[in-house]
Amino acid sequence: MKKKSINTILTEVNMFASLEQSDLNALEKISRTYKYVRGETLFTEGEMSNFLMILVEGMVSIFKHDHKGNEIVIGYFEPYSLLAEAPTLRHTPLPSSAKFQRDGVILKIDILAFEKLFITYPNISYGIIQSLLKKVDLLQQNIHFKIASTSSEKILHFYKENPSLSRNLKQYEIASILGIVPETFSRNIRKLVNDNILEKVGKGYRLLIKEKH
Repeated sequence: MKKKSINTILTEVNMFASLEQSDLNALEKISRTYKYVRGETLFTEGEMSNFLMILVEGMVSIFKHDHKGNEIVIGYFEPYSLLAEAPTLRHTPLPSSAKFQRDGVILKIDILAFEKLFITYPNISYGIIQSLLKKVDLLQQNIHFKIASTSSEKILHFYKENPSLSRNLKQYEIASILGIVPETFSRNIRKLVNDNILEKVGKGYRLLIKEKH
């Protein structure tokens, strides 16, 4: 893929798209892009972040470890997601860790300069609020996964709420989010397909929506 300039990347981020060119130039001066390879750590729980991070390419998983050291995936993120924006803006330690699941690129913006120059812009503030609301939705989804009575319920909820993401994740990655072992996930997927509740689409599946008459 041809390398994009930081200025071009900024125009592709919704909350920056309406900025005047002079503002984009000022934002570009406090921004840098960094390449990562699959499996590389982006940040670790407990670290402090000096940068607002926006995923430009690839896919990142956010996770924590349980008391046994097992990796518990909270969610997967695709371009152009803000990552760890809440603790970064609060200047508090990051509550989770992140690593790349696909080779990718991160745009890092100096947080102190960003707060001084841009945080009061309406479109930028709105964009940050929307990103935070998506994180709330993710938290609610994870709570649902914990209280759902069956594996099928978890799977159906995931495919209903994450149609785009579900097409880009491997089955074992979805299973890790749901807290289901891959074998159980595969068995339930086969049953849902046989029952005409899910259908195979390319390398993934999608929920069949029955129209009401």
